Amino acid sequence: MDEKTLVRVRNRNNGTTGYTIADKGIWRNFAPGETKMISIEELRQLQWQPGGDYTLANCLVVEDAEALKMLNMETEPEYSYTEKDIENLLFNGSIDQLKDFLDFAPEGAIEVAKTVAVQKEIPDIRKRDLISEATGFNINSAIMVNHITEDESEDSKKEEPKKRRAEPINSAATEVKARRTDPITAPKPATPNYKVVK
Repeated sequence: MDEKTLVRVRNRNNGTTGYTIADKGIWRNFAPGETKMISIEELRQLQWQPGGDYTLANCLVVEDAEALKMLNMETEPEYSYTEKDIENLLFNGSIDQLKDFLDFAPEGAIEVAKTVAVQKEIPDIRKRDLISEATGFNINSAIMVNHITEDESEDSKKEEPKKRRAEPINSAATEVKARRTDPITAPKPATPNYKVVK
């Protein structure tokens, strides 16, 4: 494998991840979950950029073991977990597996775990508490807030239009006086029938 070899790089972040390499005129932007084919040479140049190591370790996943060795990146198995792997861990994994995940997974993977735990409402209270203790993000409270906002939005949809219960009071000041005749079609006063004498 040489520097020009293209390898799969996946955005693990729930948001957009991007980087620039000004010397080479490279500007990349990854949508959530998007995968791009990137050369090892470009990944090495990204490592030299400020924040590049952090981006490769926490926000992006290089999906090639040999490329990771060439980039001198030592990773734990949790590095390459997909969102489905994390969901499987939260619902079917053991407590010890979750503890290992929280100890060894990169920050980006832990962020995904927090999001999945809230959105899918993992039923195991021990796992919720473990994630809350490790991250300082209270999973139970976040789930409760989601329920409250959902209930409020459903209530606002169910609101019926307001109806009158009684006739309004008519004020004499607000009544419009009706004309007795139409000003355009009303007959003009007759001219007097007399002779002017000088």
